[in-house]
Formats: sequence, C-alpha cells, structure tokens
Amino acid sequence: MTENEKKILEERAQQVLSRLSTYAKVNNLSNREVAQEIGVSYNTLRRWRFFTQGKHVHTPSEIDIKKISEFLEGKERPEIYSQIEEARHRTEKIKYLLLLLEDELRWFRDNNPRAREEFRKELDASDIGYISSLLTMLTEEDRFKRWLALTTTRFQSFKRR
Repeated sequence: MTENEKKILEERAQQVLSRLSTYAKVNNLSNREVAQEIGVSYNTLRRWRFFTQGKHVHTPSEIDIKKISEFLEGKERPEIYSQIEEARHRTEKIKYLLLLLEDELRWFRDNNPRAREEFRKELDASDIGYISSLLTMLTEEDRFKRWLALTTTRFQSFKRR
C-alpha cells in the first residue's frame, strides 16, 4: 500500500469513526454496546480514535471500515426506506397466502355441493366480503381512502353469528 493509499484509508477511517462516535453518543451507547452492534471485539474498538483515552491510536482495517459504514448506512437511512422494505416483505407474504387460498378454494370449487355447504356453515360471508373488498381497494389509493371512510364492516375473525 502506498503512502497516498494509507493516507486515504486513514482519512476515511477517521470520518467513519467520527460518525460512529456520534451515533453512539446520540443513542447513549457504551463502547461495549457499540462493539457488539457493529460486530467487533470491545478490545478492538477501544484502540480506535474517538474510542480511546490512550496515546496509541489504531486505524481500523478496510474490512472493519466497510462493516462500520454499512452498519451506519442502515441506521441513518430515513424511516421511509424501512417502511418500504416492510411493505415489500408483507406483500410477499400476501402473495404466498393468496396462492394457498386459491389452492384451497379451487378444491371447494371442484368438489360437490355438500363440501361447499360446509364451507358456508363454517365461514362468515361478511368476513369473506370484507377481506375480498379490502384486497380490491388496496390496489388503488383513492378508492381505498373512500372505502376506508365509508365501510362500517370490520373483520370479525370468522366468529360465529
């Protein structure tokens, strides 16, 4: 590694450690808690700038700098990114549930009237309508807002009448 590359690495390390120190102070974290959160040993963290009282300051390795940067980016992201990730995760779950639901409903569709009669006895038509309506309205925000304001029915967890 050339002197110039060492200098660049040290400057980057200083910037990242400054951000980490600020994160620790804002969140009132001890050095042990910070070390645990970023996945380094407490003894390693203690030797870095902003986390040591000693004269011998060490520069984190490139791997540690990258690890800290990724950690901080995850913590410093606006809340909207977390909401988007959560929405994607829940959408995937709904996709799987819809596949399961369609498979089960197909069985009733292809079976005899007695099977469908049992279906009707066990499930509340209002709950089925509510879920169906909610799924449809979630596909367009304006329709969803109107539906939400006007609907008086709520899911009853298939409680018997």
